[in-house]
Amino acid sequence: MDIATGHKTGFYLDQRDSRLTAGKFAKDKTILNCFSYTSTFSLHCAANDAKEVINVDVSQAALDMGERNLALNGLSDANVSFVKEDVFKLLRRYREEKRRFDMIILDPPKFVESKAQLTGACRGYKDINMLAMQLMNPGGLLLTFSCSGLMEASLFQKVVADAALDAKRNVYFVERLQQAADHPISSNYPEGYYLKGLVCQVE
Repeated sequence: MDIATGHKTGFYLDQRDSRLTAGKFAKDKTILNCFSYTSTFSLHCAANDAKEVINVDVSQAALDMGERNLALNGLSDANVSFVKEDVFKLLRRYREEKRRFDMIILDPPKFVESKAQLTGACRGYKDINMLAMQLMNPGGLLLTFSCSGLMEASLFQKVVADAALDAKRNVYFVERLQQAADHPISSNYPEGYYLKGLVCQVE
């Protein structure tokens, strides 16, 4: 955690429950953690006997922090790796290489800051989810998130469904995720329901 220069407080407490969910599904799986930041999703996966975990982030400082977190938690780095690269470019390269994964985690930064950016954000979410689905082994799990308050849950699900059509994969929404309970939503500010997540089984 980097309180001085990290994102927000240096650690995303709102994803606490979702990390537990990722760990629940991780056993014996080959996992790609995109936009890994401090690699905390991967820590839960490694602690729950994942076969392999690859962390991807464009920030070397974030990846270094992920490596430190792995060591601080007493976890072996034998099956955990760290890749500094743009996620969109890497997913396209993995597609060309015909790489396949049992689980992919997509927890990107906010794609939309205003309503004027919503259409472009939908294209970005659709593109990255389509790419991830094309890398899934049949029956694999995609954990995909949007932290954009202006992206309503129903719209996010539609974007993911459209991505499945473009990827030519059948997708089942098996679980819905959201910010942890210590991030309550005010009735006066519906945008406070900002973190939406879906656990998708990709056939």
